[in-house]
Amino acid sequence: MSGSSQSAERPAARVSSLAELAWSLNGIERRLTAGLSVVLSEEGVSLDQWRILDVIGRLGSPTMGELAEATGMPNATLSRIVDSLEDAASAFRLPATADRRRITVHLSDRGEQRLDRIRAIVDAWEQATAHRLGPDAANALLDAASTVARALDD
Repeated sequence: MSGSSQSAERPAARVSSLAELAWSLNGIERRLTAGLSVVLSEEGVSLDQWRILDVIGRLGSPTMGELAEATGMPNATLSRIVDSLEDAASAFRLPATADRRRITVHLSDRGEQRLDRIRAIVDAWEQATAHRLGPDAANALLDAASTVARALDD
């Protein structure tokens, strides 16, 4: 076998391994989010509602556009979730003071209290999950995910 045919085989094997990795990561993501969804149900919120509440809490009073960018959610999905948070009296929308055409999203007092409870639930879930994985595996997974995300963003 010539050297060129061997080198042609190696990239195919590597692509196959990366493709399998994508499937494995997808399976890990499904299992992690399923477990997280179960504990979030204690507070009566979905995974997406928690993400939105958390981003609002971190950003202060983001615009809908800033929320969409931070979460990667399409505008229609984001609007529907913010509607549900408004219905639950956890968030409210106001026109931005600088540009009244832009809409900002705020946590209500009830939403801030709810977010505090949710963060405690998520922290407990993270600790239990990290314990199941073991500290070395949990840290290695977090480090690898961060490294890969940065590399793919470039």
